[in-house]
Amino acid sequence: MNSLFSEIFGCYYKVITEIVNNSPLSIDEIRNIINENGFAESCFHLLPKLETLPFIEKREGKYYSLLGNKIKLPLTNIEKSWLKAISQDPRFELFAVDYDKSKLDDIEPLYEQEQFKYFDKYSDGDDFGNCYYQKHFRKINTALENSTPVKIVYQSPKKDRITVNHYIPVKFEFSPKDDKFRFFAARIRNGKLIDYVCLNMGRILDVRNSNETFKGKPNLEPHIEKFDCEEPVVVEVYNDRNAIERFMVEFSTYRKHSEFDNNTQTCTTKIYYRKTDEIEVLIKLLSFGPTLKVLGPERFLELFKYRIQKQYEMIKE
Repeated sequence: MNSLFSEIFGCYYKVITEIVNNSPLSIDEIRNIINENGFAESCFHLLPKLETLPFIEKREGKYYSLLGNKIKLPLTNIEKSWLKAISQDPRFELFAVDYDKSKLDDIEPLYEQEQFKYFDKYSDGDDFGNCYYQKHFRKINTALENSTPVKIVYQSPKKDRITVNHYIPVKFEFSPKDDKFRFFAARIRNGKLIDYVCLNMGRILDVRNSNETFKGKPNLEPHIEKFDCEEPVVVEVYNDRNAIERFMVEFSTYRKHSEFDNNTQTCTTKIYYRKTDEIEVLIKLLSFGPTLKVLGPERFLELFKYRIQKQYEMIKE
């Protein structure tokens, strides 16, 4: 398994693995697996060969695997190297449970964390290595996966108030600029959904089991605009120094509406963002310099001018 590219990781091997691991299957079920995991012509090539494979047997209209165990592909050296690299990320242990790092002791990581240099990033990010933070994160993640309620003790941003409520976690988000996790949750009381909230992981003091029950599954999407700013920021991006393409990549995770003017070669875009992301959006826009112009709204434009003025004064000093 030293080769970077091996045929056993190819499309057809993956299809056969799915068929073997999920047998017994009817011909229609096999056709669906091939269509989902293969190419347009895969059925034409694979279906006639099924009965010639020594480890698949057809009985009473279904195909059975003759193997004693399911197929498990081994890790290549490059995969082990990548796994060693991401295991060094401080966020890794939030998701990895019972992970034995010693098994990769003799593996050289694909890259080192020190190779990455971050700019325009806050220095007060979440303490991902804190044992209580990890415990809270995993409990919330389990509740999210199972749509079960949890009781959360939460500290206000100014640390002047502590609240205790019951929530069903719905969706995690991570802010690279803040270096923090937050999650959206449905707040429930007496079996009824009260509202949807956004909570910062770093402000959670405790996560406990909840005796609340809720029939149904929370649906955040119809309420997501509640967390957005009242007005989108409107910008005009000039087709200079590949700015439009860079802009689209930089704001790829944001909901937006864009129009391109062929005559002026400019792109006018409305960016919809969360209230909590306003400073992050502002810093991203400032990084485009003279290739971008903020058109509104007035409140955001004044904030934008203020930050530019502050930067100018720092340079003069």
